[in-house]
Amino acid sequence: MVSGFYAVAEWPGGSPPATIFIGMVIGVFIHAFIYGFETLFGPTIDRFGGTVRAVGHALIFVAGGVLGGVLGLTAGVNLVGHSMNVFDVFRGRGQFFIIMAAATALIAASGFRAYDLLRDRLLQQLEERAGAEKELELARSIQNRLLPPSRIDGDGFTVSARNLPARFVAGDFYDVLRLDDGSVVIVVADVAGKGIGAALIMASVKAVLPFVARERPQQAMSMLNEKLVQELAKREFVALAYARLTPSDGALEVLNAGFPEPYVVSGGGVRALATSGERLPLGVRAGVRYEPLRTTLERGERLVFLSDGIPEAPVKGEPLGYDRVSQMLGRTNDLDAFLDLVRTAGGTVEDDWTAVMVART
Repeated sequence: MVSGFYAVAEWPGGSPPATIFIGMVIGVFIHAFIYGFETLFGPTIDRFGGTVRAVGHALIFVAGGVLGGVLGLTAGVNLVGHSMNVFDVFRGRGQFFIIMAAATALIAASGFRAYDLLRDRLLQQLEERAGAEKELELARSIQNRLLPPSRIDGDGFTVSARNLPARFVAGDFYDVLRLDDGSVVIVVADVAGKGIGAALIMASVKAVLPFVARERPQQAMSMLNEKLVQELAKREFVALAYARLTPSDGALEVLNAGFPEPYVVSGGGVRALATSGERLPLGVRAGVRYEPLRTTLERGERLVFLSDGIPEAPVKGEPLGYDRVSQMLGRTNDLDAFLDLVRTAGGTVEDDWTAVMVART
């Protein structure tokens, strides 16, 4: 391009190789001046940022373009054997060259500035995304530490649990609490929504469980509900199943607040435990009375809780379904094997998956 400017200016009117050579000299000079100005003044200009930074770098390009162009043209012409001084550049058609050199430098400055802004913005977004992912990984790690171990062996019972989040953190959770009288409280819950918001509600509920679990199950459910009614916003709620098992004699008490019905799995088949009365999720309305279902868990039987993410897992565009889940539970007594059956059927984790199996031994 600078070779073209020289040709337009008709100095020295020589051969194309001479024109190309002079253009190369001009290019070197312009690059050297702009690089030198950026080295000298760029760091100072960058301290201001914003418009001042943009104007400052544009002036560097213009000044470097003009000075480098003038001196480069003068040097190039003299190197090919013609006489020219700096003042000759400003005469005649040399004025056109100066204007074009300045305009080209300004355009180049604008282009480079736009590139810098785009690059800086992309780098900022990448840094923010990396920071957010690290925070989510930390949140997931903390959540994992809040949950009980995936296997708990006690006197007369065993609990196995799996918690698979649809995102970094889950709204589903479970807890296992051993009471002084030898009974065990098992809680499995599904907080409305996904992500950090649901995880924070989960942590709040889990924090209060050790205190309310000392009460009778029905009273514990009422206390949880009243607490959440006061704390949660509209459209926020917690579907929760609450069970209290006495391993010594198998006495089992189950209360359900909008959670899928748990199953009892035995050699005789699979049966759902359907509670009576109101089953509104916790936090929806004050004064809800949750009725307990009392039964006995025999030795060798398993009590299984599944969050709705499992039976509602999409398989070829349709939910897996509670009937198929019930059939799969009857085919294995191992929680991982059951989840493998769900995956083999085509189920994917689009909503949190939580499965808890309590076996009386």
